[in-house]
Amino acid sequence: MSSSTSTTPQPSSQGETMAPRRLADYIERIKAADWTLSQTTARPFNNGTATQPPIIRGRVNQILLFPGSFNPPHQGHLNLLKHVFHNAGADLNIIAAIIVTTDDERLKMKMDRRETGIVLSREKRQNLWRGDGIPVDWAWVYDKSEASWPGFRAKLVNALKRDGVDLKFVLLFGPDAITADGGYNPECWNCGDAVTTDVSRPVDFRYPNSLRQLAGCEPWINLEDGRPRFDNKISICRQSRVRPRGTVRFIPCNLDRQSQDAPSSTKIREIIENSPQEEWEERLKGIALHPKLLVEYLKELPPPTKPVEPKEDLAKKQWESIVW
Repeated sequence: MSSSTSTTPQPSSQGETMAPRRLADYIERIKAADWTLSQTTARPFNNGTATQPPIIRGRVNQILLFPGSFNPPHQGHLNLLKHVFHNAGADLNIIAAIIVTTDDERLKMKMDRRETGIVLSREKRQNLWRGDGIPVDWAWVYDKSEASWPGFRAKLVNALKRDGVDLKFVLLFGPDAITADGGYNPECWNCGDAVTTDVSRPVDFRYPNSLRQLAGCEPWINLEDGRPRFDNKISICRQSRVRPRGTVRFIPCNLDRQSQDAPSSTKIREIIENSPQEEWEERLKGIALHPKLLVEYLKELPPPTKPVEPKEDLAKKQWESIVW
């Protein structure tokens, strides 16, 4: 979508021309008083400098909701987001994406049992997404806590509803969240529909010429003609176990272009834990978002340590290591 088409004034029902309505303007009007708008990079969708801002189009508009730990965010996350935004299908009328980072306490609980000491604060993970300015005008990193998101979302939906616009959200998940073992729980983020792709890493339900049926979902159908065939095009399936019984949309990538060594947060942590500090920034290029800023944050953390194993687990390993 070019800037010339995105900012063209829209005719009103009376035939008059009215200025295009920016999604960011709605967000800024309902932001809490303590939210900082002084920095351009912190404004929703680069609202101070955006050349292609998200514009309200028609009656029903949809936003990609992209939640995650992002500890830390990496190029694979960005590739996933961009691929889905540009290829999800015109029928969804997706105008923007909002990134929501996991709260600190939940992240600490998640990382407690993992062999890493790298746990970045929510503020730092958000800053790593932004860097010198998020590279697209249609994506915004939500400034506040994950816990505050439902309340903010309700205010945004209601604000647009008063102007006759129906705003909906589509959940974006990576291949580690939507698998052959099942779809997703729509109650977690109050999103009936979800979308995923294999552009950043393979999914476990794609075969060369077909898709494996997901547990708890109806068979896949082709979006274009509704037939039960894959044809390497967008496919959808409907969840049958949970309510609301929303759809899962799979956007296949060209397998010839799929990375064989996809970036991941795990790979970043491995580089940090197994490389000298002076090599971090260079080795993180092309993998981490904004390697220089990430290295600055990492140097503020205590040296990586591995969790102490419970005595019974250690004793078991020692016993199993004995050669009989």
